[in-house]
Amino acid sequence: MDARRNIMETQLGNTGDVHIYNNQQEMIACVQCKNMKSPSVWKAMQEAITASAIHARMGEEPVPVSVVKRTAKPGQPVEEYAVMRFEDFCSFILSYKIGDPIRKVMDMGLLEIEPNEMN
Repeated sequence: MDARRNIMETQLGNTGDVHIYNNQQEMIACVQCKNMKSPSVWKAMQEAITASAIHARMGEEPVPVSVVKRTAKPGQPVEEYAVMRFEDFCSFILSYKIGDPIRKVMDMGLLEIEPNEMN
C-alpha cells in the first residue's frame, strides 16, 4: 500500500493526515487520524469528508476515511477503528467481490449490480 503522511496538513488546513494512492498514483483514500482518550468518530469523519472534498475540487476522488485510536489505561488493550460512510464501505466490499478497483465499482453505482451478481 502506498500510504503517505501529509506533512502539509497543519500548514494547509484540513487536507487529510494520510493519503493512500493506487498503482497509477491516483489518491484513492484521504484519511483523518485521531488519537485521544475519547475521540469523536463523527467529528473525525466530518473532517475526512471535508478533506476529501478539497481534493475533489482538484480533480482527485479520494474516499474519506477516519482512523480513530482510543488511548488505553496501562494494562488495557488499545482500540483502533477505521470508519467510512456506509456507501463507500459497500463499494469497497464489492470491489473485492467483483475484482475491480474500488473507484471503478464506485463509479458504476451500487444500484446497477444485481443481487445475484454479488454471490
